[in-house]
Amino acid sequence: MKLSYVLVALPFLLLGSPASYAQNTCTIESFQSVDIQPNTTAAKIDRKNDQIQIKRKPPMRCATLTFTTSTTRNRVGHQMANHFEATFLDNTVSTSHSISFDEDDLKAGYFRVGPNTPAEAYVCFSTADTPIADISCDVQ
Repeated sequence: MKLSYVLVALPFLLLGSPASYAQNTCTIESFQSVDIQPNTTAAKIDRKNDQIQIKRKPPMRCATLTFTTSTTRNRVGHQMANHFEATFLDNTVSTSHSISFDEDDLKAGYFRVGPNTPAEAYVCFSTADTPIADISCDVQ
């Protein structure tokens, strides 16, 4: 009788095991920072002191990166835009807002990525005075 309970419960135990719900992970293999310098400046006039203060905006921090995921599958390119996070040298964090891929890698908007199939992307984060120290990704 006990054996029949074990045989009935076994599939439920296997379905509920941590191995069956292993989280898909993403790894940044390499990245190269790209800083886009703004071409505009702002001027502030202080009429009391007869001074003009010229201020430049900080550069847009972007990166070309190569990443892999723990499972191989096709992914929608534009849906990956918010899945990267940059940590700057001053420990501030910014989430990516845009991503682009090489047109040759996209097929009808999809690209393939996995542990043995790395993907290359150009990702932009935000404007910042300090450079990017590290990039991480979160793929569901």
